Amino acid sequence: MKTSLLSAGLALIASAAAYPQFMDLKNLDLKNLGFESNSNSNSNTNPNTQSSWQPKEWIAPGSDDSRGPCPGLNTLANHGYLPRNGKGITLKILEDGMLEGFNIEHADAVLLFFQAIRTSPIPFNDRFDLADLGRHGILEHDISLSRSDAYFADPKPFNETVWAETMSYFTTPMISVEQLAKARMGRLATSKKTNPDFELSWLADGFSWGECASFFEIMADGTTGTVRKEYIDYWFRNERMPTELGWQRRNVTMKSAERMKYSGLLMKAAGVTKRDVASDAYGYPLH
Repeated sequence: MKTSLLSAGLALIASAAAYPQFMDLKNLDLKNLGFESNSNSNSNTNPNTQSSWQPKEWIAPGSDDSRGPCPGLNTLANHGYLPRNGKGITLKILEDGMLEGFNIEHADAVLLFFQAIRTSPIPFNDRFDLADLGRHGILEHDISLSRSDAYFADPKPFNETVWAETMSYFTTPMISVEQLAKARMGRLATSKKTNPDFELSWLADGFSWGECASFFEIMADGTTGTVRKEYIDYWFRNERMPTELGWQRRNVTMKSAERMKYSGLLMKAAGVTKRDVASDAYGYPLH
C-alpha cells in the first residue's frame, strides 16, 4: 500500500499545475487554454448517460455518522456514493463516488484525496473520515461560503448566518461568475475584519476558488458560466441533489482543466492578480 500511495503521490506532483493554487494569474490566458468560448462537446461523455442515470436514495445522516465542512462530499455520502457513515474513505472509494455521483474525473479525486488524508489524525493513513476534513488550517479554511470561521464556531456544520451573507450577493435567479466572485471576496473581507485569528494558507486559498468553481460544474454543465440559484441554495442547505427542482447530473465528465478555467474566470472577475493569503500551504505565516 505504501508503494501505491507513493506512486500516486508522485503523479499528484506531476499534475499539480492543473490545480488553481499553482496558477500564474498574471499570465493566465484563457484563450490559449482553449476556453475562449463555451463548448458543448460530448467527447468525454460518461457511459452512464443523463437519460439513464438516477440518483441513489438520499438518507439524512445519523448522529454517529461522520460529516465535514464540504457540502459536495457530504452530499455524496447522504446519497450513498461514499460510505453513508462518512468513514474509511479510500482513494478508490473517492474516485468511484465522485465519478458516479457528480461525473467528476478520477484525476480530481486523486488531487483531493492526497490532501484529504493529511487531515486524518492517524499518521500515514491511507483513508480519511469526512469529519477529519474539519481540522482547521489544512483544507478547512476561513472565508467559507457556508461555514463559520473556526474562531467563532465549529466549521463543519452549515451556518445560516454565513450563508445569508453569501446569498445576499446572488440578486438574480441565475448566479453569474461575477456575483460569485463578489460573494467570495465579500466573505474574505468579513473574515479579515472580524476574525482576530484570520488565516488563509496558499493551499486553502486555491481550494476555496476551486470550491466556487464547482457551482458552475456540478450544479450546471460547465458550459454556460451561470447556475440556477435555487439549485445552489437547496444543495447547500440540504446536502442533497436537487433533482426535485429539475436538476440532473451532467452527462459530460468534468475535467481538471475545467475547474482551472472557472477558478481563473472567478479570480479575474474579482480583480485578483496576486493571491491574498496569510500563510503557506502548511499554515505558517507569510512575511
